[in-house]
Amino acid sequence: SNAEYMGVPFGNSLVRMDASVSKRPASTDFKQQRLKAWQPILTPKWVIGTFLVVGIVFIPLGAGLLVTSLGVKEYVQRYDDVCTTFGTTCTVSLNVAETMTAPVYLYYQLDNFYQNHRRYVKSRSDAQLRGESLGAGSLSDCDPLITKADGTVYNPCGLVARSVFNDTYSLDLGGAAVTVLESDISWQSDRDYKFKAVSGQDIDVTNEHFIVWMRTAALPTFRKLWGRITSDVQAGTYTVTVTNNYDVSKFSGKKSIVLSTTSWLGGRNNFLGIAYIVVGSICILLALAFLVKHKVSGRELGSAAHLKWDN
Repeated sequence: SNAEYMGVPFGNSLVRMDASVSKRPASTDFKQQRLKAWQPILTPKWVIGTFLVVGIVFIPLGAGLLVTSLGVKEYVQRYDDVCTTFGTTCTVSLNVAETMTAPVYLYYQLDNFYQNHRRYVKSRSDAQLRGESLGAGSLSDCDPLITKADGTVYNPCGLVARSVFNDTYSLDLGGAAVTVLESDISWQSDRDYKFKAVSGQDIDVTNEHFIVWMRTAALPTFRKLWGRITSDVQAGTYTVTVTNNYDVSKFSGKKSIVLSTTSWLGGRNNFLGIAYIVVGSICILLALAFLVKHKVSGRELGSAAHLKWDN
């Protein structure tokens, strides 16, 4: 006969409730939530002391970070407003005011390019980039650039790969060429494991400029490493010869070339140091404000003198 569980039919087997079984958790400190706990009492002395300690630590730390960042020499020159004809070479001047100690890094900077757009970021096939031979049916992640007009598969496919930055640069000072190395600009792990050249590719996926491009940026204005200069860059006006291939007018973007040194923090970024100084200063001001308030109109902890009882 059909059985019932909690008054509900439950098939042909007999199910009975055992009244002796309890759902009460075991009587342990953990399961009964009787573990020892510590709840701090935020007395004026603790609050003021905490703010003072945070301020005293943050302000010198921020000052050190800011000084380190300001020690990075950096020179930026926009060139998309000068180089307007695509497929040709043009020259721009880059003024270096102070000698830059090696190593010096050459970056390109793009403005208003949203590499962080969800559809753009997803439009790639890591398996194909590793050298696997895949048909169109296995490349749905590359949408909308999976196949060409003739039905053949893009290799590599996807928006990220097909929009790779392809301007090139060369520098000289007074007619003397500056050697810019284009090797060791990408992550070693990327070169070893994520990109493999196979037949049928129309873009060299092992090219380090391509590998650098495939690490998408988080912000619409970003820089990517293009080359390394292993000798000191002397002060002077450098002539940069640009092969102008990349069109930024379609997305109202800008192109710039950047020469920069680095520190143990990386490139120049004043925000972190300024943020520490601002937070530290606010903590000091709050500590002083609480101290004045405590001295002028403080009251004893737990005192009921200021309480009003309504009958």
